[in-house]
Amino acid sequence: MKKFALVVALAIFSQAFSYFLMHYYVQPGDTLFSISESLDVSISTILDWNNLRDPRKLRIGEEIVFPIPDGIIYTVKRGDTLESIAARFFTTVSLLKAANLLSSDLLYDGEKLFVPSEIMGMAFNDSAKFIWPVYGVITSKYGWRIHPITKRWSFHTGVDIAAPIGSPVFAADDGVVKFAGRNGGYGNMILIDHGKYQTVYGHLSRIDVFVGEYVKRGQLIGRVGSTGMSTGPHLHFEVRIYGRHTNPMAFLPSPRRMYVLKEEEKWMGGK
Repeated sequence: MKKFALVVALAIFSQAFSYFLMHYYVQPGDTLFSISESLDVSISTILDWNNLRDPRKLRIGEEIVFPIPDGIIYTVKRGDTLESIAARFFTTVSLLKAANLLSSDLLYDGEKLFVPSEIMGMAFNDSAKFIWPVYGVITSKYGWRIHPITKRWSFHTGVDIAAPIGSPVFAADDGVVKFAGRNGGYGNMILIDHGKYQTVYGHLSRIDVFVGEYVKRGQLIGRVGSTGMSTGPHLHFEVRIYGRHTNPMAFLPSPRRMYVLKEEEKWMGGK
């Protein structure tokens, strides 16, 4: 009850009154985990909404903002539709409309849509070792290629998946975050250790995890960006076996079936 006494709820007045912002002030002994547990909000959501200096060392009195219910904001880009945004969050159009109290399918550039965590991920294709970490279009495969920036013949150690800036990036499987930060040409990068396997997520615009955190398959870990050596917004995704890169396509479902709505959930308004 002590923590709740330090929280202030403010309504968000936009096109929809679908969520509230909570303002919490860090107390002695607080950690992201303890705040997440006591206030029932995911660590990924806290990191997505706040620019914390060091997620592992919170400062007493520091303000943390997060929504109720748990969820994140997506800013509509030119060319976006409700169908494309729903696919990006592996959810359904009807749930996305309900979450934002939308009566029309029309969107405008720059519009803010709230996506509750509870509606994300219902269309992950879990038929392979890893799920697709992002919904998009493969623009560069694993193997030798002419580098788009250096124009030299070089080996591409992963696959590039194009998606609009701000699109969610999800953990391909359960694991422990071993690296989360800036890493040369990778830009903002996350490396997750899954035991025998490691996965790498590069060029992110946001990082929503911290080193040492245990993440679950399908958990939000960041946002698509174009940091590092990049010619446009996309996710560079790698699979490594005991530290050595290998072809990610061997461990992912068919790219033609990135989005697979589970049968029992189609009644909720899916495709």
